[in-house]
Amino acid sequence: MNREEEHWLRSMPVTIRKLLSSDRDDIAEISRHIWEGNDYLLSVVDDWFKDRNCHFYGVEENGHVVAVGNLRLLEDGRTGWMEGLRVHPEHRGKGFANEITVYLTKEAERLGVERIRYTTSDRNEASLKLAKMAGLSEISKMAVFWTENPKQIPPIGNYPPIEKVTPAKAYGLLRASSSIIPYGILTYDWKALDNTLQNLNEIGKTHDFYVALRKAKIDSLSFGYPRQEPDHVQWSFTVYSVGQDGFLSQLSHNVATALKHGFTSIGCVYETRFEKTLNELDWGSAEHWAGHLVLFEKQMHSK
Repeated sequence: MNREEEHWLRSMPVTIRKLLSSDRDDIAEISRHIWEGNDYLLSVVDDWFKDRNCHFYGVEENGHVVAVGNLRLLEDGRTGWMEGLRVHPEHRGKGFANEITVYLTKEAERLGVERIRYTTSDRNEASLKLAKMAGLSEISKMAVFWTENPKQIPPIGNYPPIEKVTPAKAYGLLRASSSIIPYGILTYDWKALDNTLQNLNEIGKTHDFYVALRKAKIDSLSFGYPRQEPDHVQWSFTVYSVGQDGFLSQLSHNVATALKHGFTSIGCVYETRFEKTLNELDWGSAEHWAGHLVLFEKQMHSK
């Protein structure tokens, strides 16, 4: 395609509309090209169709949906979460990703949210450019990895026991030692929520919380859940810790949890300062993916 054709395509009016369950086949066709067919989109779109907090839109061309994106309202409508941005590979280069991102940003403004947020991989240059184009600024970065058939990590000697707690108990401990959570934001499973009781209770609907204490103060925290992938279930978890021993102990605990329940893969979100510690471990299996999860934010209205 030459420059004249690209300019002509970009000058054409774009049809963006709310998506319906009847669009599922088109969405499936887009999704099967993402992450070598391991995209999570089809596992959540049926919920997005029904959820009144989800504003799920797509670009339609010649009777088919060729790009999609969702704006989900969180925290009683204060936060607009942008997610699921996808463009069919045959329709990339037409500006559809820009169009739908701008549309969702305007929708967030119309709905009166205080801020919009968005996460992406620091390896996804297109998504990074989209976030900045829409006026979002980077506010935090966490490391991410996943691996299959993880080798059990020996527990750290003399480290305090790790115990399961309720979201309310975890919140009380975090309030007393808030510095353990960088930026006051809980990052998990490509999502992020502020450290509030309401949000911990929301995460607790699907996740289990585990803490270790030193002198009655929280020294490490993890929370995880069985994430349904297209062909298997993965134990997905986040780790926060005061120091290296806590990080390794929580990692050991979550690997043991995954193996106990027969999960053959794990995924972990953790602080970047522990990357060297993780890289020095002998996993006994190849690491499939590693990188960083970047959280972007744009302040909108104040209610």
